[in-house]
Amino acid sequence: MEDSQSHFSEDSGCLPQHGTNDHKFAGHSHPTGKIQITGDTFQFKLDVSEFSPEDVILVSSNNLLEVRAEKLGEDGTITNTFSHKCKLPSDVDPSSVSLSLESSGVLTVRAHKM
Repeated sequence: MEDSQSHFSEDSGCLPQHGTNDHKFAGHSHPTGKIQITGDTFQFKLDVSEFSPEDVILVSSNNLLEVRAEKLGEDGTITNTFSHKCKLPSDVDPSSVSLSLESSGVLTVRAHKM
């Protein structure tokens, strides 16, 4: 049986950045950017429930992942933004990154070790 114990990576880091004070995660079951490494899988979860799926994008460059979202008001002005950066550990394959979005608005980003 595979060891299912999770731990935080010392070789990676996540930096949440929120555009408004209204974008809080208190009361949500998934804290912003909690990094877990289980077996050969690196993952973190983000609560993007305040945004439509089409407003959430992932940008990847040089082992740095950035999840961004932008919410527009009815008049076209930006009412809320979200940006979360995370450096992949050096032993993670950047081409293995995958995303899944739950109906609750929790985005899971996964990648596998090389």
